[in-house]
Amino acid sequence: MMGDLADFAAKLDKELGRVEHDFGIKTWLSTGFPPLDEALSGKLVGGGMPCGRIVEIFGPSSCGKTAISTKVMAAAQQAGGFAMFMDHERSFEPVLATQLGLDTTRGRFFHEVPETFESSITQALKTCKAAREQKVIADDAPIVVVFDSLAAMVPKSKMAKEIDEQGMNDSLALAKATSSVFPALAVFAEKLNVLVLVLNQMRLKPGVVYGDPTTTPGGEAPRYYASIRIQLGAKRIVEGTGDDKKMLGQEITANCIKNKVSRPFMRAKWEFRFREDGTGYFDVVSSLLDFLVDRGVIASSGPRVTWTDGKSYFKKQLVAKIEEETDGYEQLKALLPK
Repeated sequence: MMGDLADFAAKLDKELGRVEHDFGIKTWLSTGFPPLDEALSGKLVGGGMPCGRIVEIFGPSSCGKTAISTKVMAAAQQAGGFAMFMDHERSFEPVLATQLGLDTTRGRFFHEVPETFESSITQALKTCKAAREQKVIADDAPIVVVFDSLAAMVPKSKMAKEIDEQGMNDSLALAKATSSVFPALAVFAEKLNVLVLVLNQMRLKPGVVYGDPTTTPGGEAPRYYASIRIQLGAKRIVEGTGDDKKMLGQEITANCIKNKVSRPFMRAKWEFRFREDGTGYFDVVSSLLDFLVDRGVIASSGPRVTWTDGKSYFKKQLVAKIEEETDGYEQLKALLPK
């Protein structure tokens, strides 16, 4: 019977001119933090964000959306691909991006400042299509396109009007634009093996007493066509009291409220710290230590943590030790559950 079905499928494909479709996710791009990779893909090692899909990250301001997207763009470059950043907020800082591992060389990275929603989507898709057709990168090399942010993307219909000419219908223009474009965007993302990473802001619905009062700009289409939606939250990390109080960074929580490639509603937590010069960085070592302690992989007693050498350290001391040693971080990663 199976042979008959195979013959039938071959004849049908020939008659309809169909070509066998290689479906499924071919490439995963790491966020640089294994617990977040696990929350997205179910894999601590070799996981992350899926190429060929749309992923939306949203949350309050200064919660690390751009930092995460930068790490993912850097991962695409390291895998032989390239990245595009459609800067609608006009806020991308190349110095900070370089510190997070991104190569900002033109060709490896494209920083664009489109005027409208439509021109941004068109420009991004034309670049990706040309790269695939001209084979400037390997067929399996990943491409990442980041739109920062959806809330700041202005539809062409609004841009053509003066400010005082805009009415209530214009406030719905972005939702209409996404409803029209996102179905095709999802098709092109899969066809060209592109990770479309949409950053978005968060709004509060007025008058909501019960349930989640948060929403995102851009209408319903991004929620439907995104394979993964990540909601970020932030809590300040402070030291001292009164006039001596100093903000050291933020504790970021990611909640995957939608996931069509792995188990949904998984969470991850990490620290984003500030340097003296004001730049920020993922405190991966400290956050990964917390993760391994929570999983019971590393033993702890009160404020002290037992390391692989059998000695007990205060967490701050152990973090410094791991960062100073040449292979310290590799030793830490080796402890991740397989």
